[in-house]
Amino acid sequence: MAAAREQLQAHEEWTGVVLDLILPDGYGLDLLSEIRQSHGGLPVLVLTGELNRDVVNKVQTMRGEYVCKPASAENLNPFIQRALAQERVDDAAIGQRIEHLARQLKLTRRETELLTLSVDGLSRKELAQALGVAENTVKAQIRSLLKKSGARSLATLAQKVIKGATRDTVPPEEASAAID
Repeated sequence: MAAAREQLQAHEEWTGVVLDLILPDGYGLDLLSEIRQSHGGLPVLVLTGELNRDVVNKVQTMRGEYVCKPASAENLNPFIQRALAQERVDDAAIGQRIEHLARQLKLTRRETELLTLSVDGLSRKELAQALGVAENTVKAQIRSLLKKSGARSLATLAQKVIKGATRDTVPPEEASAAID
């Protein structure tokens, strides 16, 4: 944990952090808590060999993601893509806006991933590649996202998210009006 703290302090900007729950000199959730205090919305993925509902809930409460070992590319790629998209967008307000809409519209994890990647301007084919699924699967998932949001297209929804985040003064009760 000391080595991780040192690295986090040595560099201001990170794309994301992958940490183990059990560290030689500490507990991963303690480090996650420190990351939240020092690096706010930085994407964090917690890896562990144990599946414990209480720990999973705590990780999610601290806005982290959780993957059980052995981790596969299928489990890691969505996290990596979201972290890279957030870095390229380079605006915490957009990430917060997406998180708020995901909760408000009850988006699935995949719909949230689609929205995040679409804000980064990925085409449908690029979305399918980034998510490791067929283009027809992405089409179906986009339809579901658009139905929930009431938007006419994914590009339109992404633009509204960006515009709403750049205003950064949209109160939660007005957020649904901003995507209509």
